[in-house]
Amino acid sequence: MLKKGKQYYDNNAVLDIGENQGNWTAEVEGSDLYNLTMSLKNDGEISEYFCDCPYDGDICKHLVAVFFAMREEIKKQKQAPKKGSKKNQFEDLLAKINVDEYREFTRQYASKSKDFKIAFEIFFADKDDRIDIGEKYTDLIRKLVKKHSSRGYVEYRESSALAKEVSKLIETGYQLTHKKNYRDGFAIAVSVLKEMMAVVTSCDDSNGSLSGTVFYAVELIDDIAKSDDAAIDMKGHIFSFLQTELNNKLYFDYGDFGYNLFAVFEDLAIQLNRAKEFLDFIDALLLKFTGEYGDYKRKFLKTSKIDFLKAIGRTDEAEALVQQNLEIESIRQGEINKAIDKKDFARAKKLANDGIRIAEAVKHPGTVKQWEKELLRIAVLEKDIPLVRYYCKRFAFDRRGLDREYYNQLKDTYNKEEWYAILEAHINETIQRITKDRKPGWGSLNSLLLEALNAVYIEEKYWDRLLALVKTEDGLEILMRYHSYLAPHYPEEMLQLYLPALMLQGDKASDRSQYTSLVGTMKKIIKDIPQSKDSVIAIAKSLKDKYPRKPAMIDELNGILK
Repeated sequence: MLKKGKQYYDNNAVLDIGENQGNWTAEVEGSDLYNLTMSLKNDGEISEYFCDCPYDGDICKHLVAVFFAMREEIKKQKQAPKKGSKKNQFEDLLAKINVDEYREFTRQYASKSKDFKIAFEIFFADKDDRIDIGEKYTDLIRKLVKKHSSRGYVEYRESSALAKEVSKLIETGYQLTHKKNYRDGFAIAVSVLKEMMAVVTSCDDSNGSLSGTVFYAVELIDDIAKSDDAAIDMKGHIFSFLQTELNNKLYFDYGDFGYNLFAVFEDLAIQLNRAKEFLDFIDALLLKFTGEYGDYKRKFLKTSKIDFLKAIGRTDEAEALVQQNLEIESIRQGEINKAIDKKDFARAKKLANDGIRIAEAVKHPGTVKQWEKELLRIAVLEKDIPLVRYYCKRFAFDRRGLDREYYNQLKDTYNKEEWYAILEAHINETIQRITKDRKPGWGSLNSLLLEALNAVYIEEKYWDRLLALVKTEDGLEILMRYHSYLAPHYPEEMLQLYLPALMLQGDKASDRSQYTSLVGTMKKIIKDIPQSKDSVIAIAKSLKDKYPRKPAMIDELNGILK
């Protein structure tokens, strides 16, 4: 990122950089024109920074470019005389203009530019209680949405542009809160939150940029709610807003916005000592989330209620709710953890077994496995080796493939001779089961055995057995899947499999991406099996001669024939 930013700076991509009492602004020309703001402390440390580009990391290349430019500007300021310098012409001009001239300019410019008039009113909103900054921002956002919409719908290519413009508005909200103008900062956050939620629910937000604006609005509300400087009345206003707004199920249906706002609401309930209102709100909301699709939300609210009661010291009520809601996985998990910590393994096992019965009744195999893993954890603590082996075997030889963690845990419970016998029994059982269950059309027996046993053979380094199964395959993709394991041990045998497979793949290939992939495979084989070079190049020449009317293939093959 540092290198990219330096390149931007060296290429003069930083435009119109300026500074006023430690606050810097700049424009950087990239794939678009980006606006940046930075603040410096007296010791030169960068305290704040913002770029309206779509990069979702912390510091983008545009910021780095401006940091270089700032450093040079500061050097120039220190070296050049202040009086009469070009750098200070604008500041000198401002100092010479009187109040009446300021006002006349502002009137004239505001009459010509509605955006300037709105920006002016927003900036000085704290000077006049008649200015409704929330209403002005709501109107502005609706205009931006209309600008980037087609028949009321924001398409994918317009979503980033709209998000970029709305992000600038959120930045204004942060600037207001930094000046301790929490009222107007919150008003902006609310405008963005409500208007952009309406957009997010009916647009193409595949890149998540518009959802990001809602997230940043929620963050701004959270910052104000947590600020020590925000007045109690202001926090009460936010609490009341959330108390109403969280009744809108859309916040919970799209992203995590509802859950994030709920966390702010909960924090304010503790700060403002409004426990009864918060608990009553949860009970009312629980009645709204009904049916199968409300299950997750109900569990979230019940868990939140328990955590809140614990946080405010009402532990007896919290414990009673815990016992009433053990069907919630996270609550049951907490109780199992507490029992294990107390070494009450009998209670821990009962909780896990009861959880299994509940999960089986509602056909949740993933939850069944979760509780079985808890039984394994308890078996390890109790040194119950037979039970450890039982569960490790279940989890190790999963139908989705070998789980190496449980495989090695199982292996560690046996000595070398015992493990060999167990492993051979598993291999034989697998061969017999697949041979017996195989039906016509399922593929060759060896292919099915390779799929079932490859992970065990690789884990145990049974290269000869793995090779015996791989030898029956002719597909290049399958062969290359085992290349790194077998080529170092059986280069000649693997080469004899690769040559016809390369030719077959060349016959099947039909576009440049497939030609590129084929040539890449050829190069890898040559690199890993040096003695294969002449044979692989011969295949490449043969394909080139065979398909003279495939210029893209010839172009790619020339890359290996040069």
